[in-house]
Amino acid sequence: MPDRVEEESAQKNAVLKSLRELQAQLAELQEDLESEKAARAKAEKQRRDLGEELEALKTELEDTLDSTAAQQELRSKREQEVTELKKTIEEEVKTHEAQVMEMRQRHTTALEEVSEQLEQSRR
Repeated sequence: MPDRVEEESAQKNAVLKSLRELQAQLAELQEDLESEKAARAKAEKQRRDLGEELEALKTELEDTLDSTAAQQELRSKREQEVTELKKTIEEEVKTHEAQVMEMRQRHTTALEEVSEQLEQSRR
């Protein structure tokens, strides 16, 4: 009988030891599970944040592209206006030069006439 009590006591101790080991493993697995849940939640939050940042950057890029296109269109119009103004100025310069040349010819002709009249009046 004492052998049986010792045997049952040894079995009880072995079962208790196994139970404690299993409880320790369970606690460790629960900690790992909680850590994994926390890491997954953090990763999900980072994914959402990066998704929002990506959308904001896409919007900003679209706005920038729209602005750039508008600026290019405006620059093109301004360049066209400048080209037209240059052409107008060149035409005005030609007209002015022709008028100056005509005035010089008139002046020379008038001066010659006055000189001739003066010379005739001296005779």
